[in-house]
Amino acid sequence: MANSIEIQVRDVSFSYGSGRILNGITTSVSEGEFVFVLGANGTGKSTLMSLMVGELEPSEGRILIEQDGNGTHLPGHSRNIAYLPQDLQDPPFLSVREVVSLARFSPNRSLGWRLSKPDLALVDEAIDQCDLGQLAGRQFSQLSGGEKQRAWLAFCLAQQRQFIFLDESLQSLDYHSRNTFFDMLSNLAKQGKGVMIITHDLDMARRMAQRVLILRAGELTYDGPPTDDLPQLLD
Repeated sequence: MANSIEIQVRDVSFSYGSGRILNGITTSVSEGEFVFVLGANGTGKSTLMSLMVGELEPSEGRILIEQDGNGTHLPGHSRNIAYLPQDLQDPPFLSVREVVSLARFSPNRSLGWRLSKPDLALVDEAIDQCDLGQLAGRQFSQLSGGEKQRAWLAFCLAQQRQFIFLDESLQSLDYHSRNTFFDMLSNLAKQGKGVMIITHDLDMARRMAQRVLILRAGELTYDGPPTDDLPQLLD
């Protein structure tokens, strides 16, 4: 892809105290890619994503933004990533539209919480893109699990970032809701977003991933296209 942006992980290791959590990871995510991160609990998946979004700093190695052949080390807030961590709590007393509108809030805004017309248009666009128009006025806590996922995705889209990273298990959702959500993510990648998701859903990985990363005990043991051998690769 011409002039594409790529987030590169170069020989990255991470230790917490005396424990080594990640060891020598090298990989990347580009615009227009749908990347699945697989592995058992405790293998370092969430730590890798936290490093890539800039919540953590590597103990060794570097994370770079590559554009037009130039690799630049940027702080986390400059990496152009919308990020959804694990176990997001329901925002109390807020409607779906209000939650999505938080994506456009800036603490430096002179008008406080009041959004500009362009900001409001981006909120409306994200709500429509995630098929939430009829739910926009409903309290977030009253939504189903699948509807909440779509609302959080709209929150990401309203941020207008090039990459969307999701550290989220969707096992609690029914099959239809999972299909709908993964279809939306796949379409976003086809539209040029770089999408990375941590999941345990091997069926969706085989069907939709462009690349699969597998972590075992802090090591990247597979980085390539999905195959029918994914269960064996995870053992």
